[in-house]
Amino acid sequence: MLSFAVSGLGVPATQSIPVIIGGSVLFGAVLGLIMLRETLMLHGWTGVCMLITGIACVALDPGEKIDEGGDGSAIEVEGQPPTYWLIIALICATAYALYNIFIKKGSASINPILGGVILQFVAAAFGMFLLGCIIAKDRGTSNLNYDRLGLIWSCMAGIAVGTAEMLSFCVSGMGVPVTQTIPVIIGGSVLFGAVLGLLMLGETLMLNGWSGIVLLTIGITIVATDPGETVSGH
Repeated sequence: MLSFAVSGLGVPATQSIPVIIGGSVLFGAVLGLIMLRETLMLHGWTGVCMLITGIACVALDPGEKIDEGGDGSAIEVEGQPPTYWLIIALICATAYALYNIFIKKGSASINPILGGVILQFVAAAFGMFLLGCIIAKDRGTSNLNYDRLGLIWSCMAGIAVGTAEMLSFCVSGMGVPVTQTIPVIIGGSVLFGAVLGLLMLGETLMLNGWSGIVLLTIGITIVATDPGETVSGH
């Protein structure tokens, strides 16, 4: 839901995806240390520092956003998104990090498909509760704007997320430390997200943004290959 909120503010996907996903790698590594008692060596902390620098570079990139109208035509979006988008994006990144931590803690004692179904059911129930609160507050659905394309893309996103959730349970169930699974699974989408933003949405990044993408990719690789230790029993 926070991802929808950030995108709705007019933030290019080439910026929002690296910040949200790169942030989730950073917070996931820290939470893995605190909640799962996994460790990072100097090698890994170097990668964390690169992640922080990369997020800052991408967040400050002045790239342009090209969106699609209801008829599929390209529309250049004027102006810059509000600066508070970064706060929402980092809260979203924290939620993603917790999501991966919780999957790691539950993966050893539940079937991955069952775990994914329960996860999606709870997410849907929580979303319906919030939707009900909005409808009650507005006394109707007049402010719930949507069209056919919005519904279609929301369904496609749901399929993608459901697939990711079940595969995350599978990988975590193999005993891989969360300080490595989060960078590989979640962090790997930084590069893919930036490229797909260019190909599918026609968005652009300047040198500042691409420098951030490179730093994020290198940082993710460093954290993923860190030889830290996992403390069992958590």
